[in-house]
Amino acid sequence: MNPPTMPRVIDAAFQEAGDLAPPAAASCGPAAHTISLQQFRSTVGETRRPLPYAEGWFLGCFSDELARGQVLTVPFMGQELVLYRTQTGLARVIDPYCPHLGAHLGHGGKVDGENLVCPLHGLAYGPDGGCVRTGHGERPPRAALTARHAREIDGAVLVWVDHAGRPPQWDVSHHDLGDFSSACYIRKTLDGYAHDAVENGADMVHFGWLHGLSDMTMSHRAEDCRFEISISARWKGLHIRGEFMNYGVGYVMGSFEMPDLGVRLQTQVFFTQIAPLKWKLAIADRLRIVRLGRAPRMLRRAIYAVLTPIASRWMRWFIEPDFPIWNAKSFIKHPRLTAGDKTLIVHRRWASRFYPGGLVDDPGALHAGDRHAP
Repeated sequence: MNPPTMPRVIDAAFQEAGDLAPPAAASCGPAAHTISLQQFRSTVGETRRPLPYAEGWFLGCFSDELARGQVLTVPFMGQELVLYRTQTGLARVIDPYCPHLGAHLGHGGKVDGENLVCPLHGLAYGPDGGCVRTGHGERPPRAALTARHAREIDGAVLVWVDHAGRPPQWDVSHHDLGDFSSACYIRKTLDGYAHDAVENGADMVHFGWLHGLSDMTMSHRAEDCRFEISISARWKGLHIRGEFMNYGVGYVMGSFEMPDLGVRLQTQVFFTQIAPLKWKLAIADRLRIVRLGRAPRMLRRAIYAVLTPIASRWMRWFIEPDFPIWNAKSFIKHPRLTAGDKTLIVHRRWASRFYPGGLVDDPGALHAGDRHAP
């Protein structure tokens, strides 16, 4: 009897997406029933190395977290940022230290009208960042806060990151959320890499293995700083359609629709690395039920007040199996791939542009409008 043959892990179709690291050649001899690719290591030390901080738009805070007159301090990519909102509603994002003598403006700083006032000497800074007065009547120094490029859109204050110090090179789109409920939030701080969660949206195989989706198809469209993923699947017999628009690697606007139930869950997902191996996941869920479209506004609000938290809890339950995996996962620069990884690897090559030094050695060229449906 002839010995069994080993299946190949990469088929011809996968070559269209581009392999990051071709698998080692293997053969089966008469007594070979397994292939050993084990490697041995004698040295010691940290094996989970951090990725560089990515560039693009990232969450500072949700708009609901920053009331008028409020000052907020958030961890952000190895430092802290201070966010505040003036009394007329302008949201501002700055580096935290007063240029006078270095007081941290997030620890005791206060909003006075349109100004932010330092807790140490009372120097006040206007909405453009310039010092407008001192606390003791002297002429203000020629000093200004270090502001961050920021914008407020769709209920979120976003902060621009660019290692070369350039102003925003691209933007995110506004989405009409007027027909949806108010937001319910999910917040989670995890160890490891924010990019693991970003990349999960393109990992078709894990949706079936870990989350129980079946009959799944996935397609994508890569265009400059956006990567759109479309899925169709079944979950416990219900048809699910999903659309995920990646704006760089910090923000995804997602939509889950269950047409059998007439329900749509609009989900904003933000990924922010706050330290080399620590990151924050922040999600805003909004619900829309087709049958409520013509119901009186007060009735809709009452029903959504009950059902939106339930839908958000379902979303948390759905993604929670990923949490312990993300916490312990390492980023493999040269993964050994399978045929089901086609969309994931195109996504990684696209995402490489947002990291200094890249994620892959040769990301190749992805042209606007590139499409692939495995």
